[in-house]
Amino acid sequence: MTRFTPYVIVCDADPPILAAVSRILQLNGFFVVSCSDGETAFRLFDELTPSLLICNLRMPRMDGITLTQRIREISDVPILILSAVAEEEEAARALEAGADDYVRKPFGAVEFLARVRAVIRRRSTGIPQQRLSNGVITLDEGLHQVFVNDREVSLSRTEFAVLELLLSTRGRVLTHDQMLTAVWGPEFGGSHHLLRVCMSRLRKKLGPEGSSQIESLPGVGYRLRN
Repeated sequence: MTRFTPYVIVCDADPPILAAVSRILQLNGFFVVSCSDGETAFRLFDELTPSLLICNLRMPRMDGITLTQRIREISDVPILILSAVAEEEEAARALEAGADDYVRKPFGAVEFLARVRAVIRRRSTGIPQQRLSNGVITLDEGLHQVFVNDREVSLSRTEFAVLELLLSTRGRVLTHDQMLTAVWGPEFGGSHHLLRVCMSRLRKKLGPEGSSQIESLPGVGYRLRN
């Protein structure tokens, strides 16, 4: 089937939330397939290859973290997690498993759509691809590969985008808001916790040699060593 609109799978065991999220997306031009459990979401994902998966953390038959891990084994399609305020640690675990972003419930339609459009926008491949390096860390945009010296590192799409930004501006200080705007979009200025979680995950994956290349300036931002 030829598709001209973004195709989104939405998975949530709460019928009112599932209906509300699906309706918001449909009213804004998205083609939506919905379900209420993780196993069905994974099967639909395998069949449909959507532009985005939106799922709750707590679902029957497969939770959101496990679903994220299984999808990351086969695809880098963006994943947006729906979480409650009390699920902060689980949301962080979902990001570590490869999710691109999360939205806390309850949320407004404007905030939700901003998050959806931001994670889809990050899939754009319209920018010329290049190879970036500071001598220790090497990033190949075309192959979506990252190496720390001779060791290949597997990164999520968001982690890759953050590292690409740091490498392309190496030696320069980037403020928290500059990084949030560049990677997540202008509507995310001030979402410093989101950036901190992503940077912590990125440092862990890069290991001691790679992580030491990223300077943290408390209260200001980050800089990659030349």
